[in-house]
Amino acid sequence: MLDTHELKARIDCRDLVEHDLGKPKSRSSSYSTYKCPLHHETKGYSLVVYADHWRCFGKCQRGGDAIAWMQAYHQLSFHGACERLTSGDLPQVKQPQRHQPESASDSEPPEDAWQRAAREVAQITMDTLWGKEGKRAWDYLETERGLTEKTIVDAGLGYIPGGHREWKTIAGLNVPCGIVIPWFGDGVIWGIKVRRAAGEPRYQQVRGGRISRGLYLGDDIRPGLPILLTEGEFDALIARQVGEGLISAAAIGSAANRRIHLRWYPKFLAAPSILIRMDADQAGQGAAAQIASLSRAARCVQVPQGKDVNEFYMTAGHETVRRWIEAMV
Repeated sequence: MLDTHELKARIDCRDLVEHDLGKPKSRSSSYSTYKCPLHHETKGYSLVVYADHWRCFGKCQRGGDAIAWMQAYHQLSFHGACERLTSGDLPQVKQPQRHQPESASDSEPPEDAWQRAAREVAQITMDTLWGKEGKRAWDYLETERGLTEKTIVDAGLGYIPGGHREWKTIAGLNVPCGIVIPWFGDGVIWGIKVRRAAGEPRYQQVRGGRISRGLYLGDDIRPGLPILLTEGEFDALIARQVGEGLISAAAIGSAANRRIHLRWYPKFLAAPSILIRMDADQAGQGAAAQIASLSRAARCVQVPQGKDVNEFYMTAGHETVRRWIEAMV
């Protein structure tokens, strides 16, 4: 689930190869040439290196991008190559592509004033969920979603009573009524999503948060454990609840969030495998396929029953889901 497109956009393959092989035999405005070290070439200069890829036109016929070069020349794994390329020890002469202002801020937390207000919203709605007004929502989380009290508390879930079309102003923020799902990470609150009782879209975001390209539960990923990546937050919570000690779980939050930000690279580089389980619809399957194509450690997995992990859990139960996870890892 690595955003290798962004990683490779920072690297000029010509400078990368020159760092390893020295000055080229020739260098034009678009490519450089070398004796190919991959088949120990002695005659000719069959390795041609362009800005974004390289190719041997001689005996070995090998080629690829910056990651493939690190794998081939330095005999690294895919994860090792990505880690080396992001270490800062190698030339990164290209500047990342400039985004529009709203995209440029994706990797930065929301402004302090919004965070203070969002934390107040999270605290108020958690208190409501624990009170009399929250009983119906609590019952829904336990009986229809299968979440334990510990999972509900650890996730900081909350509740705003009211009709599914209603919005309320809390701490200066306009928040829809429903079950509140705060996105915490790195000691800050990145966003707030609310699951409404009815209507479309069922999930709404509170304006001012920065969840785009984020990773729900991303900061709880434990190094060395496989990662189960889901589409929805409830799926990730159930996966973490059932798979404790076997996997880490995280969610992208929406099938539209197919490119995870570069800031999450270290989490994925430390995982032996990345298991992707999106919703069983066209949007979910498209997201799964696109994310899986970004890392050789990633693969799509299916649930034996239901459309997602949460539905599988409610149909089959804790032990069956845990055995499913054990079989995958």
